[in-house]
Amino acid sequence: IRERRHCRPSLPINGDFYIQQSAMPALYDTFLIQEPLRQDPFAVTHNPSDRATLVEVYSKSIEFFEERSRRRAVERLRYEVGVLYMQGGEWRKALRILEPLWRNVSWRKEGWWALLGGLGERTSNVTRLLRTDAINGWAGFGKSLKEDYDFSKCLQDMGDLGSKPRVVIRADELVSFTLGFGTTQGNVGEPLPAQMIVASHAQRSTIPITFSHILVSFEGGLKDIRFQHEAGTESSHSTSDGFCLCDISLHTDPDISSSLKTASSDYLSGTSELTIDPGETKILSFDLVPRESSTVRVACITSLVETESFDLEYVVSGADYVRQEDFWFETTEGIGRRPAGSNGADGIRIQPKPPKVQINVPQLQKDYLIDETVRLELEIKNEEDDDAEVTLEARFLGQADTVPTWVWITDQKDIVSPEGPLDDSEEESTPSYNLGRIERSGSRQLNARFTARSIPTEAVLEIKAIYNVLSEPDTPISKVLVHEVVFDRPFEANYDFQPCIDHRALPNYFTIIENHNPNHSAHGLRQLWTTTARLASFAPEPLIINEMTLEVSGVHDGAICRVEYSSSSDQRQQAVLAPNDFHEGRFDISAQKIDIDDRLSTVIEFQLKVRWQRNQPDASPTTTVLTVPDLIIPFGEPRVLATTNSSQAEGLDFHPLDYTIENPSTHVLNFDVSMETNDDFAFSGPKTTSVQLVPVSRHVVRYRIVPLVRGKWITPNLRVLDTHFNQVLKVQGTAGMRNDKRGASIWIDAED
Repeated sequence: IRERRHCRPSLPINGDFYIQQSAMPALYDTFLIQEPLRQDPFAVTHNPSDRATLVEVYSKSIEFFEERSRRRAVERLRYEVGVLYMQGGEWRKALRILEPLWRNVSWRKEGWWALLGGLGERTSNVTRLLRTDAINGWAGFGKSLKEDYDFSKCLQDMGDLGSKPRVVIRADELVSFTLGFGTTQGNVGEPLPAQMIVASHAQRSTIPITFSHILVSFEGGLKDIRFQHEAGTESSHSTSDGFCLCDISLHTDPDISSSLKTASSDYLSGTSELTIDPGETKILSFDLVPRESSTVRVACITSLVETESFDLEYVVSGADYVRQEDFWFETTEGIGRRPAGSNGADGIRIQPKPPKVQINVPQLQKDYLIDETVRLELEIKNEEDDDAEVTLEARFLGQADTVPTWVWITDQKDIVSPEGPLDDSEEESTPSYNLGRIERSGSRQLNARFTARSIPTEAVLEIKAIYNVLSEPDTPISKVLVHEVVFDRPFEANYDFQPCIDHRALPNYFTIIENHNPNHSAHGLRQLWTTTARLASFAPEPLIINEMTLEVSGVHDGAICRVEYSSSSDQRQQAVLAPNDFHEGRFDISAQKIDIDDRLSTVIEFQLKVRWQRNQPDASPTTTVLTVPDLIIPFGEPRVLATTNSSQAEGLDFHPLDYTIENPSTHVLNFDVSMETNDDFAFSGPKTTSVQLVPVSRHVVRYRIVPLVRGKWITPNLRVLDTHFNQVLKVQGTAGMRNDKRGASIWIDAED
C-alpha cells in the first residue's frame, strides 16, 4: 500500500474512514482501505498538531451526525476523540468524554471495557476502576479468564488509598435480583408468601462472591427487609443445575446497626448463606405480614459486598426491576415451580384483614314505615383466635334531614349517632360505643333504636365494629354491616266532603246580642259538613288501627270550626287493617262565621292523625299524620241540598227526597224549580214551581221518587235557576247520596 502525503481523512461514512485527496483528484488515487490509525489506534502516534486537527475534524463530524440523529456514529466519533486524548496523555479530558459513554452508550457489548480500566488506573479514579473491573472481569464482558479471578484484589496495585473506598453501581449486568409474591393479593394480618431470587451472571472461572447483607425497600405498608449473611446456614434444597432454595424466618429488629442508611430504622431481619457461586441462582423464601391495606411495590433492592480494601454496593431501583415470572416450592423430587401470583414491579394489593367478628341483627328488615320507632337487638360475636377489644359505630346514610337517628341504648346514658348525608364530602365524626373486651368465641348483646322521619326516603344503615385482637394491638380491624332500608308511608287516604242540613234555626237579624265578645262566641252564618276518610294500607303486614282523629290545623277569614266523630262511625274501636285493605272514618264538621254580616268564603285546613301499631307483641304505638285537602266554604252563596232517608223508604214503593234551597245572601232571591222526567223513575211533586226567599232563609221542596229499576244509582235531575243572578245552582247530595258530575244520586236496592 502506498502512503500518500498531504492527505487528510474525509467525513466518516457509516462509521468507517476513507483516505481521499481533497485537491488534484486526477494526480492522486483513492484507496478503499482504513488508515493505520484505524487499524491499530494505540500503535500509531501523532504529534500534537495532528491530534488537534483530528479532534477538530471529529468535532465537526459529531455536529453533522447529531443534526441527523445518527446516534451510533456520534458515539463512535466521541470514542475516537477519547482515544486521541489518551494518546496525548490528556487523561482528564479523556475521562470527561468517555465516562458518559460508559453509562449510556449503545455499544456497551462491543468489548471496550479494558480501555476504561486503563483510564481508571491513569486517573487514580477508584470508582471507575471498580466499576469497569467488575463488569469486565466478574460479569464476563472482557476476555475469558484462564485462572480463578478474585475481584476483591483488583485494587492491590493502587497502593495506599487512605480511607476505605465505597462504590455504588447498578447491578443489572452483574447479578439480578427479583422479588415475587405467591398470591395475587394479600390481607392485613395474614402471612403473605414471598420469594427473592438472586442470580449470578459471573464467569465460571471467578471465585464466589459473598454479600454482607441484602436490603429490600418497599412502597406501601410493608417494613423493609434485611437479609444478613451467616456462614454455614444450610439451604433447604439444592439442585445440580445451580438452583438453591432457602427458607428464612423474619423477625423484627429495630436496633439493627446498619452501614446502609435508610429513612426507616425498623426492619424485618433474617439470616441466610449469601455466598453465591458463579452461575448459581439462590431463592430466598419467606413470609411477610402486612399491617395496613395498600398497594405494595418494590422500591429498591440494595446489596453490599465488603472486602478488605473496598466496599461495593449493588443497587436495583424500581425502574430497572425485572419481573419475576415463577414461584418456587419444595416437592418430593426436589424443587418445583409455578407461575408467580404477583411480582414486585407491578405490586400487590393488600386488602384489609378479613374480619372474624360477626354482627348479627336478626330483627333487621328492609322495609320500615315512617314515624315508627324501631327497637333492635344486636349480637356481636368474636370468632377470632384471641380476645378482642370492640368499639361500635352506627349511622344512617342518605339525604339530609330525611334519615333517622341511631341511638345506642345503655344503662347509663343513650348514645346518639348523627345522620350522614351521602353527598357530604367531609367525613363526619360518629360517636362510638365502646363495647369492651369480648372473649374468644364469646358474644355480647346490646340494644339500639331509631325513629323514622315523616318523609318517605331510602337510606343505608351502616354498623361498624372496630376492634383489635390482643395479640396484634397495633392492627385495627373493622367489620362493616351495610343494609339498605326503605322508609315508606303506611297509609294513603282519600276524602269525601258532603254538606249536611243544619236543622237549627238560622241566625236572626232582629235578635239583639248582648255582651258580644268575638273572641269567645260566633253569631254568624253556620254550615254543617261531613267528611269520610278512606284509609288504604300499603304496609307489607297487618296493622292495628287504634284511633283516627281529624284535627283542625287552621281556619281563615273570621270563622270558627269544630270537628266531632260522626254518630254513624265506629272509628273509635280498634281495628286490624290488612295489606291493601281499607278502613273508613267519618267526622262531622261545624263551621260558623263570627259576625253575621260576614259573607266571605272560609278556608279550613285539616290533618288526619292515625294512631297505629304493628300486630306484634310489645309493639309500641305510632302516630302518623296525613295531609287533608282544604275545605272551602262559600258562606255567602245560595245552595241546594238534596236529602233522602233510606230507612223511611223500607217497605214503601217510593223514596222521599227533599231539596232544601238556602239563601244566605243579603238579597231577595227568586228561584225557578223544575224536575226533569227520567226513564229510571217516576216522581210525585211539583213539575215546575217558583220559590222566593228573603235573606238568610231556606225552603224545602219535597218529592216522592218511585224507582222503575233496581240495583243501581238513579239521578233525579232537579233544575234550580237563580233568576236574580241568572245562575243554575248545582244540587249537592248529603249523607247517603252520591255526588258526581251529573248531580246527586240515590241508590236503589235490588229486590229480594
